[in-house]
Amino acid sequence: MSKNIVVVLKADKDIGTGHLMRVKGIIRHFSQDNLYLVSDSLAKELYPLCSEYKKIVVTEKENLASECLKFKPDLVLEDHYFLDENFEKDIYPFTKVAIIDDLCEVKHQCHLLFGQALSRNAESYKGKVPVDCRLCVGKSVNYIKECFSQIKKVPCNEKNRVLVNFGGADPVHGCLMCAKAIVESKLYLEYHFTFISGMSNPDHDKLKELLSPVKEITLYHHCENITDIFANTDLAIGACGGMFNERVIASIPAINAEIADNQAGVGNLVRGAKIGLVFKVSELSDAAKLKAGLDELRTHFDEYANNCKNVYDPNGLLNVVTAIKELLDQCN
Repeated sequence: MSKNIVVVLKADKDIGTGHLMRVKGIIRHFSQDNLYLVSDSLAKELYPLCSEYKKIVVTEKENLASECLKFKPDLVLEDHYFLDENFEKDIYPFTKVAIIDDLCEVKHQCHLLFGQALSRNAESYKGKVPVDCRLCVGKSVNYIKECFSQIKKVPCNEKNRVLVNFGGADPVHGCLMCAKAIVESKLYLEYHFTFISGMSNPDHDKLKELLSPVKEITLYHHCENITDIFANTDLAIGACGGMFNERVIASIPAINAEIADNQAGVGNLVRGAKIGLVFKVSELSDAAKLKAGLDELRTHFDEYANNCKNVYDPNGLLNVVTAIKELLDQCN
């Protein structure tokens, strides 16, 4: 019997595109159920990525709970930085509540909580969730489709292939900073670059104008077949968000930059596990530093790529899906 599942998230031009995409990876395992999306902010550009939902409701933050309950949900799946127990207490008595958490900063009233940060454990959430809340945290949890650990790499010919992406919104203008440095220094003569400008990237038109004349550089405006891109990628430059985890699972060494508060600490993971390099955002415009970083990754590629394989559980997404299905089974 199909269940009613309501997803609650925020995805606008400033933040949350990664949330929409990782939830998208989860809910594809629940296509037999009735899926609804309730949001207090959803960019128009992102609506094409929401075809799984029977209905989408965008409302004020104070109305989120009442709108969720209108669908008589068996489960509410929440992936939203700015919601906590104040929202959840209004829906908790009527439905199962599952939280995707990144920050481990606020209290949640929920039945199930996921936290993929490798430093997380049960002690991290002591006093922040009900005592009977099931915690799925740490290395066994992630939101990365299984296909990323199964990518068959296309052999590189001459120049190493570098993917540049800073999430769906790119609030720090990382793509544009890198593009200017690469074009001005003609670094594209040593490496072949592919840029992915996210759907909410404010700089796409500038990137198109700057990069189109350079035949050695490819530019995409969002991309659904990311595994195909990864199959033709050797190195990367990007943020420490959702695609960071995908790069690691796919064993792609990268220059990584923390561009948002929820990414704080990822740089320490990169250094500790020796899976790539860490740059400050301001360093992305320095062509000499970019070249030195890419040269380092290329020279020690095997070491960095092998280290990537030891970071995440390749079955992390299936572990998430299984936990959600087990919670739904309690609704029978």
